[in-house]
Amino acid sequence: MKPAKRSLLFFLLVTIFGHSAFASHTVPDSIAIYSQKNQDIKALKYAIKRSDYLLKKKQYNDWCFNSIQKSKIYLKLSDNKKAINVLYAALNLAEEKKLKFEQVLILNEIAKNFQQTLNYVKSQYYFKKGEHIAVAIKNDTLKAFIQQGLFGNCIQQNKKDSAAYYMKNIMAVHKGKGNPDQIYRCYSNYSNFYFNFDEGELGKKYLDTAIYFAQKNNKIKYLKTCYTNLGYYYLAVKNDYQKGEEQFLKILALNPNDSISSDVSDCYINLSYAYEQMKDYKNANKYLNKYIENTSAIFQNKINSQLRDTETKYEIEKVETEYKKKQLELEEKQSKNQKIFIVIILLISIIAILFYFFYQNIRLKEKNKLKDIETRIQQNIINATIDGQEIERKKIAGVLHDNISAQLSSAGLHLSAFSAITKTDSQEIAKTRAILKEAHDKVRDLSHELLPVLLSKFGLLYALQDLCEKNSNSLLEFDYSSNIDTHKRFNEDFEMKIYFIITELLNNVLKHSEATKAGLRINEKNNQLEITVNDNGKGCNTAKLKTNEGFGLTQIRARILNMNGTFNMASKNGTTVSMLIPIVK
Repeated sequence: MKPAKRSLLFFLLVTIFGHSAFASHTVPDSIAIYSQKNQDIKALKYAIKRSDYLLKKKQYNDWCFNSIQKSKIYLKLSDNKKAINVLYAALNLAEEKKLKFEQVLILNEIAKNFQQTLNYVKSQYYFKKGEHIAVAIKNDTLKAFIQQGLFGNCIQQNKKDSAAYYMKNIMAVHKGKGNPDQIYRCYSNYSNFYFNFDEGELGKKYLDTAIYFAQKNNKIKYLKTCYTNLGYYYLAVKNDYQKGEEQFLKILALNPNDSISSDVSDCYINLSYAYEQMKDYKNANKYLNKYIENTSAIFQNKINSQLRDTETKYEIEKVETEYKKKQLELEEKQSKNQKIFIVIILLISIIAILFYFFYQNIRLKEKNKLKDIETRIQQNIINATIDGQEIERKKIAGVLHDNISAQLSSAGLHLSAFSAITKTDSQEIAKTRAILKEAHDKVRDLSHELLPVLLSKFGLLYALQDLCEKNSNSLLEFDYSSNIDTHKRFNEDFEMKIYFIITELLNNVLKHSEATKAGLRINEKNNQLEITVNDNGKGCNTAKLKTNEGFGLTQIRARILNMNGTFNMASKNGTTVSMLIPIVK
């Protein structure tokens, strides 16, 4: 349970990257209002609408700032590709119109995007490009702003000399004439630097000054960061657990209404550790239970609502917007045809009957087009929904396996180590161990259910073979055959899509077919997968099924069509489903 140095650095880096907005250009607008209310879809709609307006009015400076805000909304909606594309488009216009100031701000956002994905080579390239422009226009404040990102890169890559260079440059610009935020950031940089390079006492000295300016600003976010860093200092560096306890209690007191957040979880687990070291086991157990409850609440509130709904809503919103646009174009075209018909019928009454049939023919074609568009849109909506669910499965499984499961295991190990050191094994400790193990097992099982381990580690063929073996029993014999090497791998997203399609078909066999024998055959031919699922069950009326498919079959059909594949279903002496899908490697 002992706090690690890496955790300390994480909280120190919050100081660097948590306040990167350029203060002189932060103005209240509808995007900010919607974002504060977590109405991201409305914020995005407003940003897109305002972008068109600013471009039409040739207000290029404001258009660039609007593009930066729009990019941040896309990032919040987990659409990194669109976020970076918006920034590149803004950079092209800023370069074309020679907007140097705006170029630096856009380059800073692009660099931060690559920094967050740990691509330090590209991040350094764009930060340096922005720094060069800031130097060229002789704007020291702008140069210090971009050097803040370069300092962060150096810290994360342990480049001591370069980090010191940027740290001193930023301080030289802001110390005498900077605003309170900028001065606070300077001392946070120094504190971060010395803590990172194992000079804890110097780091503490600058952290005390940073706390002074945080208190002067009276900003809860700054104070939380400072008290967290100070708490880690006392726990990890000085082993002064009483003072460490005081810092984390201060954080809880800053916002007593905040009962469900990662900050609160961090406070609980560190308070539990501090009390444990002070042999106050009652309070240690109290805050450990609070940590477990808070972590569970975060999982329910954040993962279930944010990860599941935000991406899906965004994808569906995008598809519906495209549909409305096409529908409007179609209605305008129909209106135009009607006007032409009225003019012609008034001028040429002799051919009125012929023209009437011609018009009806056009309308029939338009209706057929509209029906085709509606069909495609429905398929796109289904695919967007499934994509969101699959991304959600992968993210949730990653969070469960890499974070929560690891934390539970770590807690159990620390508890075992404590029992071994103190040579005690009380009933409360045994009970706590059992609770941790049960929670760990449940998290692990849920992670495997969302994203099978065999699929991610050994690939599609291995996972499908194992799935068939597991479903075979005395009532149903499940046969698997393939001409493909079991260890062959395909594109990760392609494997996931194929796996869940086949899983749905096998579930249909188990639930509805009443079969005694079933089989899965998967072969590779001409860079395509030939997949056949068959059973000797009671079968079904395929003609009736096409007009009234269940949602599962509708999803499967839509997904395969989206992958440029074919789907056929026949029912004679059982049911046979055959698919032909192009391979994505």
